[in-house]
Amino acid sequence: MFKFEFDLQDDLDDLDAFSASEGKTVDEKSNGKELPESAQTFGEISLDDLFGSLPSLISYSPLQALLSSGEHLTFARRDLFDARFQLISGSGEETRYGEEQAEDHATALQFLDAPSDLVPGVYEGGLKTWECSIDLAAYLDELKLTYNGKRILELGCGTAIPSLYILRSLFSSSQQSEAPSETNIHLQDYNRSVLELITFPNVLLAWYLSPASLSYRESAADPLPPVEPAQPNELPITPSLTEAFRTSLLLLNIKIRFFYGSWDSFDLSRANGKYDVVLTSETIYRTDSLGSLVQLLSDACAEDDSLAKMTEAKLSLAPSQNGSPTSLCLVAAKVLYFGVGGGVSDFIHAVEDPDIYSCRERKRRRGDVETVWEKTGGVGRKVLRVKWS
Repeated sequence: MFKFEFDLQDDLDDLDAFSASEGKTVDEKSNGKELPESAQTFGEISLDDLFGSLPSLISYSPLQALLSSGEHLTFARRDLFDARFQLISGSGEETRYGEEQAEDHATALQFLDAPSDLVPGVYEGGLKTWECSIDLAAYLDELKLTYNGKRILELGCGTAIPSLYILRSLFSSSQQSEAPSETNIHLQDYNRSVLELITFPNVLLAWYLSPASLSYRESAADPLPPVEPAQPNELPITPSLTEAFRTSLLLLNIKIRFFYGSWDSFDLSRANGKYDVVLTSETIYRTDSLGSLVQLLSDACAEDDSLAKMTEAKLSLAPSQNGSPTSLCLVAAKVLYFGVGGGVSDFIHAVEDPDIYSCRERKRRRGDVETVWEKTGGVGRKVLRVKWS
């Protein structure tokens, strides 16, 4: 078991939304609003629509995580004030996006100005960067996995820090003379607006600040920001950048898809099946959503989750001895979410006992949970690996 004792030296947007000291539960924080009768249903946003939702310029700032080795891991993430400005300056959105998307944008603007609010069925915190997402990226850095040719899903992605770490690795790999294996990165969040305003811009920034964008940067007619994620800057969103990004995905054989909606509506058939790697962070804070989350984690992972090979203390996603694929299911979370009731203990019970928090007619698989990363002191945080039987 890995056990790290470092503190994150980052200006995170986690403002202790789960603090019991505020004297309010998540439901009470809805300010008396009625929750929707049904949860957001499953949907997908195309790259065309995602590019169409962006302004001509996006502002970004660095986000740093201190690793156990003492090194810093630096990401670029879109500034929240920039997303807020986009929403405020938007006009005629009912015509441009449709009534449903415009309403989702209005909800996003409301919660951009109330960073500690989490309202079930309305907004689930995806606009903010949460501590455990960085913990998960740090743990992935310890594993040093190869992701080429894998199918990867991040649930409740938000700012998508763990997936950005994986994409950085894929975008930094040299373009091979032979066609690389197809790699699928699927990003899911409850709110469509989160994917448009934060997730996709962050993916685009990860590409721009990587070797994969070198030919675009060298051929650009106008000055571009330097490839230095440690400095705040602005990235112009132009037709040539759009074309270069799509070309890079084709050359590297990377397919990125963006899904929104509730976990219990997630359609694996539309996502083309199960995954080699399933990641999620800061998603177990409410016990009433554990059933749908654990069910989806179980359904999304490859059927045989036998122990993966360990080579020089590094996990390998190679096939198991019987030839069936192995899968890696990682969950990063705080030990306890004050004021809400969720936490690691309830999650483990839900994984180990398929009869509790049941949300579907068919019985889900039983799983075993192992702590693979831990931070003690204050509110404890863990990264858990789930092995499904």
